[in-house]
Amino acid sequence: MATELDSLIQKIKEEGVEEAKKSSRDIIADAERKAKEIIDGAQKKKTAIVEDGEREAANLKKSGEAALRQASRDSLLSLRREVIKLFDNITKREISQALSSKDLQGIIVKTIENFKKGEEINIEVLLDKKEKDALEKTLLQALKNDLKKGVTFKVSSSIKNGFRVGEKGKNFYYDFTDEAVAEAFSLYLNPKITKILKVKD
Repeated sequence: MATELDSLIQKIKEEGVEEAKKSSRDIIADAERKAKEIIDGAQKKKTAIVEDGEREAANLKKSGEAALRQASRDSLLSLRREVIKLFDNITKREISQALSSKDLQGIIVKTIENFKKGEEINIEVLLDKKEKDALEKTLLQALKNDLKKGVTFKVSSSIKNGFRVGEKGKNFYYDFTDEAVAEAFSLYLNPKITKILKVKD
């Protein structure tokens, strides 16, 4: 009976040990599987974080470059406006000086001579009061006799420098004031300046 009992105890021990070994192998396999899942999950998170970081860095670079291009374009547009404004101011100043009393007489005489269509001329020249008072006498002396009769000089409060000339009673004048001549020059020059300072999109 003792032998049977020893045999039974031995069998129980062996089965218990075997069961414990199997359970231990299962626990280890489960732990290894869970560890692999954790490592794989961490690897995926690491990859996702790196990809997100790279994507964000690329977006920041792209938006930074776009902001830099826009700032550059804005600066060039501002420079172009300033250059055009500078040219406009220089043009106005130079034309205003050119249409001063000293040069104005010759310009008016030439304009009147070119205005004559036939035998008879009937035109009026509009000037500011100061220029009219200073120039009327010398202008009449400078004009040929046949032109003197048909020319009338009038004061216009809207003229500061230069003059307007037109046929009497027609209410249409050719405008040779500093503003009109400067505007004509600006219309010619501004597109050329704009072309030189063209902004590339």
